[in-house]
Amino acid sequence: MQVTFPHQQLFKEVQFYPVGMSLDPQRSISGAETIVPTMRGRWVAAATFQLIGEADSLEWRAFLAQMEGRVGTTLVPALSMFRPKDRDGHDLGFGDAAGIAHAQSWEHFGFENGNVERMTVAANAPLRAMQIDVTLGNTTGIRPGQDFSIGERLYRVQAHWQPDANTHRLMFTPALRDTVTAGARVEIEKPVCRMRFVSETEGQFPESKEIGAIVTCNFEEAI
Repeated sequence: MQVTFPHQQLFKEVQFYPVGMSLDPQRSISGAETIVPTMRGRWVAAATFQLIGEADSLEWRAFLAQMEGRVGTTLVPALSMFRPKDRDGHDLGFGDAAGIAHAQSWEHFGFENGNVERMTVAANAPLRAMQIDVTLGNTTGIRPGQDFSIGERLYRVQAHWQPDANTHRLMFTPALRDTVTAGARVEIEKPVCRMRFVSETEGQFPESKEIGAIVTCNFEEAI
């Protein structure tokens, strides 16, 4: 079951990191350690939320009920303090500027309230690729250490360079989960990762008279 992430809940703290990048190390008779890399790295996330008031608490309880322990999956937003920038050098916002998705924005403000194309894939890339060429739209690009998603899969940039004047190339981790075709959207403004709870008891919190319950939960990538 695909569950909508409760976007009213803002992370108090969040940490995304990949695991499973190598096999368990083995030591030879001389004591030398052998590290064997794998192509099966996956994301895990540890997140803390603060629930303030009735709306927050009920929304989170409904989310837990919909997730049904480890059964459900959800698109967890990969929030970062250090944002990519638009072509004017302004930080990209993680949330919507205003809730006008269903309003008459064209008539009222003279613009269409649609998604802005920031970055797209420039050439087809095969399964397990760890480099892609991209075309920049309304952005100055993405820097090493920043995250992006293609579809429902999250990736972290290791390097970004230009092999020629018209080509931008990204090296990233983990490897592509699927083939990617030219023109596919590279989401740098609101990257997400399809994940599920690590255990059945994630996100539970006690009923209390204290204002602002703290909720901690752990996610792992649903592959």
